[in-house]
Amino acid sequence: MAGIIAAVVGVIVLAWFLRRLFPALFAAVFVLAAPVWLVGGFLVDLLRRPLAFLRPLGVGLARLVGFVLVLPLLPFIFAWSFLAELFRPSRQPPAPVQTAARRTADVIDLAAFRQRRKENIKQ
Repeated sequence: MAGIIAAVVGVIVLAWFLRRLFPALFAAVFVLAAPVWLVGGFLVDLLRRPLAFLRPLGVGLARLVGFVLVLPLLPFIFAWSFLAELFRPSRQPPAPVQTAARRTADVIDLAAFRQRRKENIKQ
């Protein structure tokens, strides 16, 4: 039990230090594992009758993996995603972009002011 807790804490610490890399690696593992999972499922479907004697073992193994690995990690997955959103660095644009946006806003304000002044002079 202590080993599982240490592994979970280690993954969380690693995820904290590799905030940008960890989601990409996680997604890459899923992208690479999905075809293996699908092809493996297809092969199991093809070999269903010859391998019928292994079905109880496979069901037991799937339940064991689900209860031992997936279920205990679910709260940590949700907590990690919540904390990642909570401590996400602010994404302000670089200074030149802010300066350009400010200048654009000033030009728009000046054009609106001139248009209003022109309308007031005509009246």
